[in-house]
Amino acid sequence: MELAGKIAVVTGSSSGIGLSLVRALLDVGAEVYGLSRSATPVEHDRFRWLQADVTREEEIGRAFFEVLGRHGRVDLLVNNAGFGFFRDVETIETGEWRSLIDTNLTAAFLCTRLVVPSMKERRCGMIVNIGSVAGKRGIRGGTAYCASKFAINGFSESLMEELREFGIRVACINPGSVMTGFFDHAGIQPKKYLQPGDVARLIVSLVELPDGMLPDELTVRPL
Repeated sequence: MELAGKIAVVTGSSSGIGLSLVRALLDVGAEVYGLSRSATPVEHDRFRWLQADVTREEEIGRAFFEVLGRHGRVDLLVNNAGFGFFRDVETIETGEWRSLIDTNLTAAFLCTRLVVPSMKERRCGMIVNIGSVAGKRGIRGGTAYCASKFAINGFSESLMEELREFGIRVACINPGSVMTGFFDHAGIQPKKYLQPGDVARLIVSLVELPDGMLPDELTVRPL
């Protein structure tokens, strides 16, 4: 996909991979909308921040109503919003579990459902879901987080099979530990990290592959 002039939406845009991805997409000429609870610290004539708590369906709906009302389409959706914690299963409160699943999984479903009709109509578009290596193998203390990321992988694979006949590409990126604020409250500290800017540039590179190529899944780890 040639990204210059395309309409891109990135959830969780205020920090980490999301913030780096907003900047990387602007660098290649896209018009970018960032959805997050906190303000996204980007000032650019092709960027617009839309305040949205992705655990609230009505706030997601309001944000996409604005984007689709302005442009009639979304060319690229990146479901990036997420957080995690690692604790013994008996210490996890029901509300914490639901908040994590709503942020990491349900939000991706809600956002995707809103962009697919216009993508189908135009027979083009791309959806990128940000998974994790924790969605490929279980991690001690990760019952909630791993469950959400295994689910994102399953969601992505099924969605890819559902949409490819309409010319819509779906990819799931599974990064290892990334140096973001994620680990400030996660309860674990990895020894090695990826840089969020590197992950963002990787995502842009995948999106820019020829439209006839379908990069459906990629796992990347710190060396």
